[in-house]
Order: sequence, then structure tokens, then C-alpha cells
Amino acid sequence: MILTRPAEAFTAMKREGGLGEPLIYGVIGSCAGFIVYWLFLMLLPSAAMLGGNRNPLAHMIGFGFMSIFIIILAPLFAVIGLFIGSAILHLCLMIVGGAKQPFETTFRVHCFATGSVGPLIMIPFCGGMVAGVWSIVLHCIGLARAHETETGRAVLAVFLPLIFCCGAWLLMLMIFGGIGALNHH
Repeated sequence: MILTRPAEAFTAMKREGGLGEPLIYGVIGSCAGFIVYWLFLMLLPSAAMLGGNRNPLAHMIGFGFMSIFIIILAPLFAVIGLFIGSAILHLCLMIVGGAKQPFETTFRVHCFATGSVGPLIMIPFCGGMVAGVWSIVLHCIGLARAHETETGRAVLAVFLPLIFCCGAWLLMLMIFGGIGALNHH
């Protein structure tokens, strides 16, 4: 329901009720998509490696051991990512004045949105792009409905980390560019 009718789903979503169920949903959805994506990444280039690499068997074995390690740790990384992502979203929502509900509400929206788009990554070639765009849409709708705030505030909260990172990058570029220009003369 979240993928097809997000406004209804996030309006009907319980704002409180514990972190466990949304966390499990978010971890399962995001890990399922990531693990299948990683397996595609591991298997598809292996055919091309046979011709160009000096020791393709050793390369595939090393990549296989690394893959096992990554797949085992994927749920842990998902849990950490869901909590950090929710905290950043809630902070941004507070900054723009749209946080009308507690952190748990933001956490639930983030987990349900992330868990829903995670399997979309499995779509060959364009899955990551589709999942990324639809994730932004789900987060904007979800935060607006669950926090009962204006859609503009929710959109700004979702894009605020990107705006901050791009602004910081441009500032660093200008500072180091200016220092480089001064050193050049």
C-alpha cells in the first residue's frame, strides 16, 4: 500500500506503537534489495573478468569472501542507517518547523518508506534510480501526512541535508580555490 497509495498509507499509519515493527520492516526491505543487488554486482562482472584479469579465480574468491562479510553485516548496517537517517530527517523537520510529532513518528515513516523501496533496487539497470526517486516521494508524503505539516516543509526537510552538503562543498571549493589562486600569484 505504501508504494501504490502512500498518502492513504501514511495517513492511516500509527504515529506511535514502538520501534520494533517498523525497524524489522525497514531492515528486511532494505536488506533484501541490497543483497540481491550485491549478488548481481558479484556475478555479472565475473564473466568479463575471465578474459582481462591475470588471475580471475583468485579475484572471484576474494570478492566472494568479501561478499559473505558484507551480506552478514547488511542487517547491522541497515539498523544503524535507519536510526541515523531518521535522526537527520527529524532534525531537519524540526529546523523547518514541521516536526509536530515525536521522533518515533519520523522513524516509522523512514523505516516504512525505506523498507518499501528497498526491493525496487532489484530491478535490473534502473532499479537504483527508481528506488531513489520514489524514496524521496515517499519520505515527502510520509512526513507531511504523519506530522500533519505542510508538504513544502516536508519537502524542504527531505532536501535540507542535500542543500547543506552541496553548500558546504561549494564553500570548501571557494575557500580552497581562493587559497590556490593566492598561492599561484
